[in-house]
Amino acid sequence: MMRSNPPRRPAAPPAPTPGRSAAQRQREIATLLMRLDAMLKQSAELAQTARERVSVGGLARYRRFSRRVRDFFALAALTQERLDAAPEEMEDLIDPMTTALERLHARMVVQFVEGSAGFFASFARVKALPIGTHEMCGVELRGVLEIRKFLDDPLYEGERGQALRAEADRIAALIRRVMDRIPPLPDFGDEPSIGPRGTLNSPLKGPNAHMPPGRAARPAVARPANMPPPAPPAPNPSTEVRSLSLDQFEDDED
Repeated sequence: MMRSNPPRRPAAPPAPTPGRSAAQRQREIATLLMRLDAMLKQSAELAQTARERVSVGGLARYRRFSRRVRDFFALAALTQERLDAAPEEMEDLIDPMTTALERLHARMVVQFVEGSAGFFASFARVKALPIGTHEMCGVELRGVLEIRKFLDDPLYEGERGQALRAEADRIAALIRRVMDRIPPLPDFGDEPSIGPRGTLNSPLKGPNAHMPPGRAARPAVARPANMPPPAPPAPNPSTEVRSLSLDQFEDDED
């Protein structure tokens, strides 16, 4: 039985109503298991695509792979909820379906760790990193750390689980190494923000944001109360706009 919570949950099928029969519940869970198996195959293809051209758009391809993995774990959690709520009439099927779910879950964990390790081992050696790599890697780092929690489950005990935990920690270290190579994007907001690694970023906007670098706006000088207001500037004749009427135009026939 899985105990870890998924990082997020996509749109899910509606919850079963109390009036549904055991056969309908069985078909629903079987459909979810088939969807999980299809997502497992799709994620394997996405991981392979991301590794083919790491230096040119590879990070964007990897992010498609990682999103598919997170969707898989969210759907797996939903399937577990359906199994937990299965009626007594399905008692003989709950254990086999739970075993099938745990196997799919374990296969995806292994696939994610191996796919991520293969990608970031190459991506960490890319010389020219695209703009925004710091932020995108920060998002992926949080995803790796969330999925890393699955490996603390007793389901992953033994040498195999220990090797997967070490590999997941190595992936996190590779991502941090990439983030250290490229600075974060400037913060163009009005308030401080929190960066991908928890650092506080100061905004670039402020009272002098419109001034050139190195120059600050001069404070307004207080004017005495008895001083008359300054006269408005004289209009420029070349740009003065005057109102016209039809009487000012001569008839062409005259």
